[in-house]
Amino acid sequence: KCVHCGFCTATCPTYVTLGNELDSPRGRIYLIKDMLENGRPADKEIVTHIDRCLSCLACMTTCPSGVNYMHLVDHARAHIQQTYKRPLLDRLTRAVLAFVLPYPSRFRAALKLAGLGRPFIRLFEKLPDLKPVAAMLKLAPSAVPPASPMAKPGTHTGQGTKRGRVAILTGCAQSVLDPAINETTISLLTRLGVEVV
Repeated sequence: KCVHCGFCTATCPTYVTLGNELDSPRGRIYLIKDMLENGRPADKEIVTHIDRCLSCLACMTTCPSGVNYMHLVDHARAHIQQTYKRPLLDRLTRAVLAFVLPYPSRFRAALKLAGLGRPFIRLFEKLPDLKPVAAMLKLAPSAVPPASPMAKPGTHTGQGTKRGRVAILTGCAQSVLDPAINETTISLLTRLGVEVV
């Protein structure tokens, strides 16, 4: 269904940042189509470009043809999982992130440990296999805010006249990196009479 108009490139953060056609939705569609229609196993180049997709789906909002990019990327990622053996460090990194990110207490502890690794960033940058570790250490904040008492799952009752009920997705990273955002959102909604779950 893609007509290759390129509207998606203007809203794709990886294309805007990197300027590489293969890091745009249109470029990834070419790669995915070639890989899946020809039954080819994924290779390092394809994996690199598919992995760079943030799955923000901004491209879908601007696509005049209504291409279901999410569906295509999901199929590509499943194919990659079945046909491509990632390097050991990549597999370890993914396993650690899967173990840490969904759990705020583990994520908080990992960020504190990252502070111990900061002095080694320059060393890690010189070693090709450890460049991703250096990049992650650079992204880690120098201080981790304390946990919010509102971060615990539960119901927050609205004040005064009940105006509605909403569910809030607190996010695995935001609840640790900037818990004040969730706290303020919950506080504001409950003040307006909205029950938050």
